Amino acid sequence: MKPLDGLIVLDLTRFLAGPYCTLLLGGLGAEVLKIEPPKGEDQRFRPPFAGPKGASIKKQTEEDVGLSFLHRARNKKGLTLNLRHPQGKEMFLRLCEKADVVVENFAAGTMDRMELGFPVLQARNPRLILCSISGFGQQGPRRAWRAYDPIIQAASGITSVTGYADRDPVRCGAAISDTTTPLYAVIGILSALQMREKTGQGEWVDMSMQDGSFFLLPEIMEFLAAGDEPQRLANAHVSGAPFNVYRAKDGFVSLCAVTQNDWRKLLAAIGRTELEGDPRFANLISRRDHRDVVDGIVQDWIGKHTVTEAVDHLQKSQVPAGPVLSPTELLHDEHIKSRGMIVDMQLPRGGNIPGVKGIGMPIKFMRNPVTFDQPAPAVGEHNEELYERLLGMDRSQVHALKEQGII
Repeated sequence: MKPLDGLIVLDLTRFLAGPYCTLLLGGLGAEVLKIEPPKGEDQRFRPPFAGPKGASIKKQTEEDVGLSFLHRARNKKGLTLNLRHPQGKEMFLRLCEKADVVVENFAAGTMDRMELGFPVLQARNPRLILCSISGFGQQGPRRAWRAYDPIIQAASGITSVTGYADRDPVRCGAAISDTTTPLYAVIGILSALQMREKTGQGEWVDMSMQDGSFFLLPEIMEFLAAGDEPQRLANAHVSGAPFNVYRAKDGFVSLCAVTQNDWRKLLAAIGRTELEGDPRFANLISRRDHRDVVDGIVQDWIGKHTVTEAVDHLQKSQVPAGPVLSPTELLHDEHIKSRGMIVDMQLPRGGNIPGVKGIGMPIKFMRNPVTFDQPAPAVGEHNEELYERLLGMDRSQVHALKEQGII
C-alpha cells in the first residue's frame, strides 16, 4: 500500500517543474495519467537518449527515448489525446469527472484559452483540484511572462547573491527553481485534498516559481531587514565564519562551524585551543568581521590533510563538515546508495538500460516504503486500459479514435 493509492491525477505537464511534481505524486501511489499529443510529447525526442545500447547524445536505436522523459515519467500511465480537437477536449472533460487532480504548467491563461480553465473543470467536477505551475503565477503584472529556471533564479534574487563579489552574478548550478517548485506544488495539492475532505469542494493551487524561489532566501532577507545589504560571498555566508569550502590535498571540504559550541569543538579538533580567548573570535559577529583570518586558520589545517582524513577527524570531533562530491562520485557513494537514491533506469515496457542510473525517491516511510517502481510509458501505452475503464469505451472505439488522430 502507498499513501496516495486510489488518487487519479491527470498530468498535462512538460519540461521539469511540472513533471517532477507528478513524478512525486506517482511515487507516492497516485495513478498519474500522463496525457500527451498523439505523436508523443517533445521531451521524448530530446537528447540525451537512452535505449538498449545505453545512453548517448545521438540515438543509437529506434527504441531510444529522451532520457529526461524516461526519468520524469516514471510511475505514470501513458495516454494520448488531442486537446485541440473538440472530441478530444470533451474526452478530457469526461476524464476530469473521474479524476481528483489536474496538474498543468502551461503559461498563465493557456487553460482558459483552451476552454479548460478552472471554472469549466469545476462545472464538470466540483471536487476536482487544479494545480497550475507557472513562472510568475496566475495573477500579477508578470503573469504573462515566459520563463525557464535561469529566468526565475534571476527574478527571485538567487542569481544576485550567487558567485564572487568581484565577478558577474551566476545562477545556481542545479535547476533549483525548477526542482523546488514541484515540492511546494505537492504540498499545495495534498493540502487541497485535505481541505476537500472538510468542504467537499476542489481548489485551484496557483504555484509561482518566482514565489517559491524567493521563499528560499530567508536568511538574506532577515539580514537585509537589519541593514546588511546582501553581497555575493561565494561559498561564505552572511551570518558568520567559518562557513566556506576549503582546499584539501586531494579535493575540497565544506565546513560550517557557526555556533559558539561548533567553534570550540573546531579549535579543539585542529589543535588551536589557544584561540578561544582571542577577542577577534569571541562571537559570531566578531568572527564574521575577521572572516579572512578565520578562513586562513581553517584552510591551513585542512590543506595538510586529504578530504577523507579531514572530514573523518572533524566529524568525530562533532564539527559539521563534509566532502564536496561530484555527480560522478555520488553515483558510487555508499551512503546515498544505501538510501535507495541511485536506481536502475528502465525502458518503457521494461528492461534495464545498460550503464544508466537514475535518482530514487527522496521521501522515505519506515513502515510502508515507496519507490519509483514503474518505467516511463510508451506513447499511448495505456490508452485501451484507461479509456475502457474510465470512459466505458470498447476496444473498437479506441482504435477508431486513434485512426481519426484524436488519441
